[in-house]
Amino acid sequence: MTVEIENEHSKLVGESEPQSNHPPRTIGFISFLSIGYFLVSGGPFGIEGSVSAGSYAYVLLTYIVLPIFWCIPHGLITAELSLMVNKDGGCSVWGEKAFGEYVSLSLGLFSWFAAIVDLSLYPVLFVQYFSNCFNGTPYENDLWGGGMETCTHCRLLIAFAVIILIVLMNCWGAEQVGIFSTILSVILLTPFIIMVVMGIGHVELGEILRVDGGLSNFKGVQWGVLLTNLVWSTSGFDATGQLAGEVKNPKRNYPIGIIGVMIITITSYVLPLLVGMQYDRDYANWQDGQFSIIALKVGGQWLGILLSIGGMVSSVGLFQCNLCTSARNLYSLSDRGYLPKVFSKLLPRRETPFVAILTNAAIVCILILMPFQAIMSLDMSIYSIVVTLEVIIYIKLFVWNPDYDRPYKAITTRWLLPYMASPMIFTILILALSPFSIQWKTLVAVAINLAIVATRYFHNKYKQKNQIKSNNILDYEEESLIKKYSIN
Repeated sequence: MTVEIENEHSKLVGESEPQSNHPPRTIGFISFLSIGYFLVSGGPFGIEGSVSAGSYAYVLLTYIVLPIFWCIPHGLITAELSLMVNKDGGCSVWGEKAFGEYVSLSLGLFSWFAAIVDLSLYPVLFVQYFSNCFNGTPYENDLWGGGMETCTHCRLLIAFAVIILIVLMNCWGAEQVGIFSTILSVILLTPFIIMVVMGIGHVELGEILRVDGGLSNFKGVQWGVLLTNLVWSTSGFDATGQLAGEVKNPKRNYPIGIIGVMIITITSYVLPLLVGMQYDRDYANWQDGQFSIIALKVGGQWLGILLSIGGMVSSVGLFQCNLCTSARNLYSLSDRGYLPKVFSKLLPRRETPFVAILTNAAIVCILILMPFQAIMSLDMSIYSIVVTLEVIIYIKLFVWNPDYDRPYKAITTRWLLPYMASPMIFTILILALSPFSIQWKTLVAVAINLAIVATRYFHNKYKQKNQIKSNNILDYEEESLIKKYSIN
């Protein structure tokens, strides 16, 4: 007779018990389309600076042709990998699937950093557009009106109020974020639709295409400015992957939704640019906010005010959607054991990752109080690293793991892999053409990221060593008990 001794072995570090509850699938197609639009675009605000790069013909061609090699591959990679993992976490979960926990942690931290820097921009932009609404009115110089830029506490109070309202919306649920985003996208696009309808009939395409030498002035184009603006204004498809566990009917909604976002984004850029180029032929004049001036020329002050309201709405939509997805990043890292468990806590009844939401919002509140231009300038460099790693992950899974279940396949042959890797051309150019001041700061950010991952690696090794030692002791004690109580 032997006495059986139950020996309960704990899991290795890096593995964690799955959560019994996750945010529910509540995001329908229209909500997903609206959230995706704000994650990728948020309207034509901010693309005006690309026109100053030179020839109107090359600017238009860039926004029509280059998305074929940037947006489409990146969007399709997002759709395929999101459906493959089918849970919240986006690129961090994809990295785990392809290369394990350390790539997952590194990619998750890079993605979170880029998102949090973006988040800190939007409350400030909201205040600027709010102030612009009073231009040309009796309240143009009022501290709570057009003169708000000179009143620090006025700006901060409104920025904090926006943050609080959006935090409450996010804690309410992703479904509500999607519904509100749909409303905001309609309000945002309405003044641009009006501007295009009123101005498109006046467009003389031939004359526009001849500005600054037209196609013959290739060398005169500031390609660095133009490409950076294009990539910046069409980035964010991968952020939709953070919500993969909350989208209804994902097999249908992800591919169609992402293609829909591409079409709306490019259309909402090219048509307003065409009208704007007709009303302002001097490309050197173009800068951020130029569409407001063009709206005044096309429709008068009322259209300019509508456009400023659209800018406010854009900032709110961008903030709430990016807060929603960046919180899922923290939630997923925590849920899989890479960050403290507190970040994966869900709000009772609403089932939203409220700790992750509040953490991101608190960091944003701190950032908008600080002169963080140096950090902001790293945004595109860090994001370029994220996209590069995402493409490598896709290639690795496609070539070495063809047996993984794929509800949706972007491509079916290896011959198309070079096309799917084409976003890396843009990311490498951005990194290579960045000023030295950005490059060395990027290297510092990479070093910090690797130090965090290395710390986790050595911590895991230490825990595993202690666990093996503990298991050996338990096995020895079990063997001693068996010998003691066994009946020969």
